[in-house]
This record gives sequence, structure tokens and C-alpha cells, in this order.
Amino acid sequence: MNDHILIQQTLNRYTEGAGRGNWEQVLATFLPDGIWEIPALGAHHQGHVAIREAMTAFVKQMSYFVQINSPAIIETDGDRATARSAIRECGKFIDRNEALEVLGFYEDELVRLDSGWKFARRRFVLAGMHRFALLAPHVN
Repeated sequence: MNDHILIQQTLNRYTEGAGRGNWEQVLATFLPDGIWEIPALGAHHQGHVAIREAMTAFVKQMSYFVQINSPAIIETDGDRATARSAIRECGKFIDRNEALEVLGFYEDELVRLDSGWKFARRRFVLAGMHRFALLAPHVN
């Protein structure tokens, strides 16, 4: 399979896993010492344990949280690659009738292993974050 397709699948597995709270799936997309960071929020987490703790701490305040990624612009150089993609995240807070929307871009550095492409660094560049009241209560 083409490296660009395999890299896009790594991005997709991260996004789908994050939306479902499947942290094993999300962490499987990172190198063991991989970095997930959001500079605008002062967040820098390295390694699977730190990444899991940060992600679960954020989503535990949400009754649902969904991330949508755009197709990435991918450049490969042997066993290394970069990818840039737009992201939209939406969710509802557990304790109130309020929603959150986060917009931004991921700037990724990936490495090819025998097990596939993994994030060495996943950097989220925040474009905007909005909180707003929901017009109707959430229904499952």
C-alpha cells in the first residue's frame, strides 16, 4: 500500500480512537516516546503514560467528544514523514448544557517502523476554541 495512504490511516486511527475513547488505539499510533503537544495551552506530553493521562483528563469532563480530521498533506523522505491536516473537535460538557468546539491544525512528524507509521511528534496548532449554550438538551 502507498505510504501516503498508510500515513492517512494512522491519522484516521488516532481520530476515530479519540472520538470513541479507545486509548489503546490512540496510543498505538505513537512511538513509545512520542510527543503530543498543544503549544497555545502550554501542553507538552511525552510517552504513552503522559499522553493517556492528558487525554483522559480532558475528555472525562465531556459526555461526548468527536474529532473530525481532513485529508492530510503528506511528504515522505524514506522512513520519515510529515503530515499537516485540519481538525474540528466538538463535544458536550457532562455537567451542563454547554458545548465545546475546537478548530485547528495538526503538524505531524512520523516514523516508519515494521509495525507501520507512528507519530514521533503530534503538534496541535489551535486556531479557535468556542464554548456555547446548546439550544436543546442532549439526546442519546
